[in-house]
Amino acid sequence: MDQLSAGAQAAWQWLSEPIPYSTYPRAAVVGLLLGVGIVVVLTLLIAVPWARRWWTDDAPRPGEDEQGVSTKEMTLFEHLLELRNRLVISAVALAVTTAGAFVFYRTWMDIALRPIGQHDLQAITPTETIFTYFQVTLVVGLLVSMPVIAYEAWSYVAPGLTRKERRYVIAFIPGATFCFVLGVSFAYFALLPAALGFLLGFGADRIKIVPTIESYIKFVSHLMIATGLIFQMPLVMFFLAKLRLVNPKLLGSIRRYVIVAAFVAAAVVTPTPDPFNQLLVAIPILVLYEIGVLLSRLA
Repeated sequence: MDQLSAGAQAAWQWLSEPIPYSTYPRAAVVGLLLGVGIVVVLTLLIAVPWARRWWTDDAPRPGEDEQGVSTKEMTLFEHLLELRNRLVISAVALAVTTAGAFVFYRTWMDIALRPIGQHDLQAITPTETIFTYFQVTLVVGLLVSMPVIAYEAWSYVAPGLTRKERRYVIAFIPGATFCFVLGVSFAYFALLPAALGFLLGFGADRIKIVPTIESYIKFVSHLMIATGLIFQMPLVMFFLAKLRLVNPKLLGSIRRYVIVAAFVAAAVVTPTPDPFNQLLVAIPILVLYEIGVLLSRLA
């Protein structure tokens, strides 16, 4: 019993310790991985069987031809009028969510500033601070309103697509969203603290590094977006294989070139020259590539 208690205490102490170059405990990373695992298991048990039935359903719908394209004809003016209406709805949704998010602007800024810890930032123009707050709030509003914007865009283009094309688009959107969120989370919790720890500590004994708030938010945004796009690789490889543009044999034969490209991409994405941060990006790229190769076999 004493050994079990000691083991549990040691495990809790290990989970409470922060990951390198970060204030986040290891428990946050473990929780994130467990959450991803639960989503994957639920997807395999529930979503996959339903998706198979939906994918093979070729029954014609009212108002569609044999391929699933809408038979309703519209003039050019009607198309432009519908486009205007959907753009207006999207803009109103973005304005409402941004205004609502601005109420909690300090919370969003605290989240954005957490990776940099207690390091000082500065503003060199009178309007820089308020514009930076608005920029962060706009990003939050865009994320919240994205379902409405995506629905309006889908409703506009869906009638002109065949049943098969609609299936590919509908299948691609959730997967792309999940991969992007996963990439952004990886950048926020793992890559950003490591990169900032190196950059702000380099030469700090002789040079005081005080970034502006605008440059910091721009740096964080670019790094997170780039990482989120990189995490789309397995899904893109799967759909390329589904369209018969690539095959698993071809993907396996170019693996050596992918390894070189992964380290080149890591050098471009990470603004630090140290090998630790480059490995932190290159290794996930290689893992994502291998996942894409496995998915291409299922295409």
